[in-house]
Amino acid sequence: MFTKRFERRIYIAVTVALSSGLLGFSFFLYAMWPANIVTGYEPDQPINFSHKLHAGEMKISCVYCHSNVEKGAHATIPPISTCMNCHSQVHPNNRSGQPSEEINLLKKHWEEKTPIQWEKVNDVADFVYFNHSRHISSGVTCNECHGPIETMTVVRRQNSLKMGWCLDCHNTPKKQEVVTGHKSENMTSKDTEHLPKGHVATLPEGHPIVTKSTRAPINCSACHR
Repeated sequence: MFTKRFERRIYIAVTVALSSGLLGFSFFLYAMWPANIVTGYEPDQPINFSHKLHAGEMKISCVYCHSNVEKGAHATIPPISTCMNCHSQVHPNNRSGQPSEEINLLKKHWEEKTPIQWEKVNDVADFVYFNHSRHISSGVTCNECHGPIETMTVVRRQNSLKMGWCLDCHNTPKKQEVVTGHKSENMTSKDTEHLPKGHVATLPEGHPIVTKSTRAPINCSACHR
């Protein structure tokens, strides 16, 4: 009925339409998947670990459990051996006076040498390069990205961790400093408001001031490598 050339065009058009629809549906599923919700993602964990108890009430440092956060790109999830440093001796009971089910489950993993499959809460896209140690050494606190983690019984995603949110922080002007020998003293904006961005000037006393227009790099290659 139709010429082969016309039929071929129809096949191509149908293939493109179906492929586009499938791609769009896949993107929709990805965007709406619970783990990719912008904020508020709060999955159930295999063990009910409370940051409010450990980091808040007991004041255990984040670095004790997330030991690589100051040294590498990943903060790392603590191995069971870190938990057992305390819980080989500490055996909390539940309200009925019986051994806690969570501690029993922890010990079961320890004895069977099976890892705990924690659900990741905070994450960035695979094409984003993020280094925890770089941010920690620059003075960024855990709470700036993860929210008031020391108040969370169940960890939730406090911030979107999307590019716009990151850039809002990177674009924040860096605090001005005046260097006096080996001592660094914070200055107010009034001390440097007359200086153009990126300008290096010298006070009458001879102390250099360096102003920076952003808190961190905003070029593409800083995060996309």
